[in-house]
Amino acid sequence: MYKLASVPSDIRIKLSIEPSDPFINRIVKSASFEVVKIVVLTNSPFSGCEATFITPFLEYPITPSPDFEDYRKKVNRYVEEHKNDAVIYKLNHNQPLYKADYEELERILTQELGDSEDYKREYGDTPFGLLVRTIAKLDHDSAMAAFSAFINDSSLNQKQIEFILKIINHIENNGYIEDVKILMKPPFDKPYSFIKMFDPQTRTAILQTIESIKNNALTISA
Repeated sequence: MYKLASVPSDIRIKLSIEPSDPFINRIVKSASFEVVKIVVLTNSPFSGCEATFITPFLEYPITPSPDFEDYRKKVNRYVEEHKNDAVIYKLNHNQPLYKADYEELERILTQELGDSEDYKREYGDTPFGLLVRTIAKLDHDSAMAAFSAFINDSSLNQKQIEFILKIINHIENNGYIEDVKILMKPPFDKPYSFIKMFDPQTRTAILQTIESIKNNALTISA
């Protein structure tokens, strides 16, 4: 985001800035003056150089806003520094979200740290809860608790328990499993595949647990 210097509305000016700059349209649309044309390329303002509005007589600089910071960095830092805040704590500990939690996530991500355009530009249509879960990860004890029925199942052998622990480790480090097809790929395919490792009933229960963990960051509880 850029702060525009005060420019008389009756002055026709030229905008000296990188035309391919991702913020060019936003800057032009937000200007209250007429842009004659985009002149010869200059270094992008993202490289630390100042872009400049030029008239035949005066120069009006555009400088980065003092509160400008890479949106992703702001989001990552906020989540890391606020893990004990109620809504982030819930996501980190596999607890369901309610409407008020979702509204708080929306406020943080599209008002406090940036706006909805910033969010869409960086994360597309990623749901707020899944994004924060990806950054915050999943608490180890919470992941273990989710799979406790399998870990404590005396009918499962050591290899099967090790497979469950691989799933837990992956979810701890990534927050959730987006596509269960990864259970057919490394490191889950050794020494046996998911299908060969468990009977149909156990496979279904494991997949339901994985889906439940994801849904706790995705759906809003009544």
